[in-house]
Amino acid sequence: MNTKNNFAQLYSELTLNLDLPTLTERCKLLTEILLDCNSLPQTQPVCRCLGAYLEEVKTGLVESMSDFQIVEFEEEEEPPRQKEWLLEGTETKCDYCRALNHVLLVSHFDREMLPYLTGLLHDITHSMAEDVVAPRSAETVIHIIP
Repeated sequence: MNTKNNFAQLYSELTLNLDLPTLTERCKLLTEILLDCNSLPQTQPVCRCLGAYLEEVKTGLVESMSDFQIVEFEEEEEPPRQKEWLLEGTETKCDYCRALNHVLLVSHFDREMLPYLTGLLHDITHSMAEDVVAPRSAETVIHIIP
């Protein structure tokens, strides 16, 4: 059994198939808790939980990206050109969060760096959550292409 499955089994809420906004809100809450942690023993349990949630967010983002993409029309009569996946930047932020969380979980680092690492994780997580809850741009037009 891999680590992802081990951690996910510890958190029964993850079996409820939560939607992306709910999952990212949980991640935000966990990063708020991390900001109050002052030592590695305090951060590790929170990071284990956050890691399980971030894995679910990553899975949800991959599934969402297979359905939605941003396209651009040059002229009305020509077919649309694919520009990017709707949540591509959000997936990158999720990967950054997962990497920082991993560093907090397994690395031994100078205690003075803890507030900076948790602060960075907090900021990226909140940015990722904003992407999921509110579209990046009100001008973006989304066309679903079968």
